[in-house]
Amino acid sequence: MGSGKDIMHQFVRQEINRYFSTYDGWKITPLPETVGYDREFVAERTISGNRELSKVLVSFEKKVDKEKLERMRSIVPGPYGQVQKSTILLIVPRNSDTSAVPGDIRIASMHSFAFQGNNLVWMKKPVKNSEREHADEKSR
Repeated sequence: MGSGKDIMHQFVRQEINRYFSTYDGWKITPLPETVGYDREFVAERTISGNRELSKVLVSFEKKVDKEKLERMRSIVPGPYGQVQKSTILLIVPRNSDTSAVPGDIRIASMHSFAFQGNNLVWMKKPVKNSEREHADEKSR
């Protein structure tokens, strides 16, 4: 189970990098691990002397626990004790129940995972039509 856990978290990093690219100056720091597959991260960057901070919660649950969302609202002090304004991003598999998520929390759907009914499934990339046509031509 440990190797499956590691693979899922590689996909988590890819999902986070879609929104917070290191090319754009974002530094992504994982917070201490929690129980289960859910992970929390802090993404920060400095642009023109202004520090941008975003807290990221990646959840693999069908319905996100409100306690986790409230914990994400905690204040992060700056390097000199000042209060940092931050945004919160929740990344969940497609077809998750996000009805209880407050309006000030951004919600993003994963490209790699989705719920089909109550089952979490890995969404593979579809085979391109040109590859299929090329394979069909070789078999003729």
